[in-house]
Amino acid sequence: MLKLLPNLITISRIFLMFPLIYFLNLNDKFFIYQLYSIIFILIIFLSDVLDGFLARKLNVVTQSGKILDPVSDKICLMIMLIFLIQKYGIIFLIFFILISIRDLLLITLTCYLAINYNYISQANKLGKNFMFSCVIMIIMFIFNFNYFISFTFYIITILLMLISTLSYMKTHLNNIKKYENI
Repeated sequence: MLKLLPNLITISRIFLMFPLIYFLNLNDKFFIYQLYSIIFILIIFLSDVLDGFLARKLNVVTQSGKILDPVSDKICLMIMLIFLIQKYGIIFLIFFILISIRDLLLITLTCYLAINYNYISQANKLGKNFMFSCVIMIIMFIFNFNYFISFTFYIITILLMLISTLSYMKTHLNNIKKYENI
């Protein structure tokens, strides 16, 4: 059972999005819903940290876990972005399009390496920094923090997205060259 725990935590993150969206939709009506939203965001974030930590600590890092974790992250992120598109419009539609292009590129390269060489990469620090910045930025916009500061985090997050994308692409392309002896 302990072998499955990290992956179960990863999958649970997706299901935690349903009550979070419910509370976010009621966020402007009552303060208690803001509190519930913050609690769910923290649980989702901590589950992302906990699943990887447990997998390494229990020595049960699996190929499926390496795939499930970023997929779960992406599903949660996209759900939040759709919520923010409804609330703020074009600014988050642009972000949604950029991250979709990024993910399509990286998923294509990842699948190519996994299918052809049974190689599955792991997240790097730039990717983790991008996701952390993303979470902070999303929280700032959800809870209507100062717009200038929130927009500054938006710009920083886009820059981190671009930098991490280039880093992942470089790593993937180097791995392809290595495996194909180019």
